[in-house]
Amino acid sequence: MAVDLKMMLPEWFKDILEFNQLLETEEIDLEAVEESLKSIRDNCYIQTADETTILLLEKRFGIPYQGETLDFRRSRVLQRYNTVVPFTIGFLKNRLSDLYGANGYILSVNTKTCLLTIKVTSDRYGALNLLYDLLWDVIPAHIQIIASQEVEKDVKGSYYIGTTVSSTKITTI
Repeated sequence: MAVDLKMMLPEWFKDILEFNQLLETEEIDLEAVEESLKSIRDNCYIQTADETTILLLEKRFGIPYQGETLDFRRSRVLQRYNTVVPFTIGFLKNRLSDLYGANGYILSVNTKTCLLTIKVTSDRYGALNLLYDLLWDVIPAHIQIIASQEVEKDVKGSYYIGTTVSSTKITTI
């Protein structure tokens, strides 16, 4: 411990046995508290985190533990933190094109009101759920999202019928 409690006693208490015994007990408890605080401080940063904290972070990121050294595991968790892509409209357009094709969506952005409107025109089953999974992972919390799916089908014959199915889910965090 950095501070000796007995040195803080006034002169007239230094010779009393009970005070010396109490302070020795307090020093042991304070050393345990200091060790706990040091452990908490160390676990706030990946570079100094202990094995239990690294294991928790590996579970959070879905990284399997395969018996590597603690330093290697720390660097792997740091790498995973650094691979999170910052959100840009270009990145979102690329991801939407990958999922639905170049003409499979309509995207409009209102930067003044932080509103993002996405209409998926793909008739793929589960397209909207796939969109929500993507948006939940990459869109910052301050952006309001209006997402819907609109599919048009033409039936050939003597009657021409156009239908539209749409659903909207507004998620505000």
